[in-house]
Amino acid sequence: MGLDSPVPVRVTGELPGRLDAPVESAAYFCVLEALANASRHGGANTVEIDIAHTGTVLRITVADDGRGGADPARGTGLRGMRRRLGAFDGIPTVRSPVGGPTLVTVEIPCPLPG
Repeated sequence: MGLDSPVPVRVTGELPGRLDAPVESAAYFCVLEALANASRHGGANTVEIDIAHTGTVLRITVADDGRGGADPARGTGLRGMRRRLGAFDGIPTVRSPVGGPTLVTVEIPCPLPG
């Protein structure tokens, strides 16, 4: 996903296995939305994505060095992220003060398939 981004992306973290396909799809959508916002609206120069799984929760953080000001109440993409995650009792958190930076955190309850 970061390979197609117009903004340089660094990805850290790893998963001990594959997630169920619907959860993987929702996580992918959320990261794409955060990348699109960083590039299109935030004017970011770099993005860092960190992926972790605690055993019961997938946590993805997307941090950019853009100008901030992202508002989930105004952006249809951020509202779509909330709807998509809601199907899994997932929670998106957006911290984006005007002037930046923006930090999007996605948490999705999900055990790894055994």
